[in-house]
Amino acid sequence: MRRTLLLLAALVAAAALAGGFAASAGAYGGGSGHDTWQVGLSFNCDNPSFCGSDLGGFWGWVEFDRSTVDGTITGDAQLTGCGHSVGGGGPGSAGAGHTNLDITAAHIGPSQPDDPNYPNGHVFYIDHNVATFTGHGAPVSVTDDPDFLGDSGIPAEPGHYSFHPAPAVAFMVNVSYRAAH
Repeated sequence: MRRTLLLLAALVAAAALAGGFAASAGAYGGGSGHDTWQVGLSFNCDNPSFCGSDLGGFWGWVEFDRSTVDGTITGDAQLTGCGHSVGGGGPGSAGAGHTNLDITAAHIGPSQPDDPNYPNGHVFYIDHNVATFTGHGAPVSVTDDPDFLGDSGIPAEPGHYSFHPAPAVAFMVNVSYRAAH
């Protein structure tokens, strides 16, 4: 759960501070020659006693594609976050931003204690990416943005993962899978 909160906070902060467009990974489930995972994300926190100053939400869509030829995994994501100020906040403490993430290399590995399918699941680990942020100011692209590297917390097993650790706090991940045929 801590991993999910850290991911949420990092993504909301990154989206609120930067801006831009990115080239598509060309994924979107086209063709049947590869395995495809489609993921919907929704993280919402309106409880300052649980989230501190990281109030707001984060929503997104992610796709991972695994080649049946060589097993490589790529993908992309469209992610949007919105921060809320606490007690009036200050400059830059609220607002929305968007991230277009081109996942240029990923792999599947064992879940960790903060992942929703721990201890017997598998998650996607992002090895390389290009993140492009829009929101406040000119577009900004970052290669191998550290906020989007490593354990993504996204299960490789299809299913609905839902957590409500406190009032006014909801984390949901929906994973669907289509095998190549």
